[in-house]
Amino acid sequence: MNATVEAAENRRVKIEVKDLTKSFGNLLVLDDISFNVAQGEFLSIVGPTGCGKTTFLNALSKLIPTTKGNIFIDGEEANPKKHNISFVFQEPTCMPWRTVRDNVAYGMEVKGFSKARLEERLRYILDLVGLTTTADLYPNQVSSSMEQRIAVARAFAVDPDLLLMDEPYGQLDVKLRYYLEDELVSLWKALKSTVIFVTHNIEEAVYVAERILVLSNKPTKIKAEVKVDLPRPRSLIDPKFVEIRKQVTELIRWW
Repeated sequence: MNATVEAAENRRVKIEVKDLTKSFGNLLVLDDISFNVAQGEFLSIVGPTGCGKTTFLNALSKLIPTTKGNIFIDGEEANPKKHNISFVFQEPTCMPWRTVRDNVAYGMEVKGFSKARLEERLRYILDLVGLTTTADLYPNQVSSSMEQRIAVARAFAVDPDLLLMDEPYGQLDVKLRYYLEDELVSLWKALKSTVIFVTHNIEEAVYVAERILVLSNKPTKIKAEVKVDLPRPRSLIDPKFVEIRKQVTELIRWW
């Protein structure tokens, strides 16, 4: 077994999701979902179109209330006022009136970082993602892919207890996706964040994750767990990569 996966299995539990259920009136969307995420784990979530992946993330982030069940961080009920829960959305969410630097700093300002800590962290993150030379530009002066890099950097900057990502690269072309996925993995490895990454792209899930949870159609349950026991950097033509991608594809295809 790959050492990275062994380390993930031996880490303490950071996130506990217990009996997560969400209904909208008579429509049951999420049906009694339970799972754990280890400290510093990179977990991907995949499932068929319309299965409720975004509702799932919204419930985990506390953006919407659950009908039943809850999420716990370090054994305590998740509370955005106490815990750092970061969210990267599908669409770029940069504030057009703030520079690249100020966009990345925004979450740290909201969380009340001291000026010294904020400046130190900001320099480190900007350098880590290659945004130092563009730090004084505004969002309308950079590309859409760079806007998403800014959003990802802002999410990591607050040293999140949990980082949720909702198909952040879904609207970018293939070449850019691979570049940004590599950058994301490098960030995750450097900052040791706990990440839940939702995607409809099975290849992307296998490329970035240590473990994949496959969701069913609505009412949504966890259909299967797939460990991604592959070294990094990963090769799309590695027979083991192809085998795992096929396994996940079959899990989603047949109901």
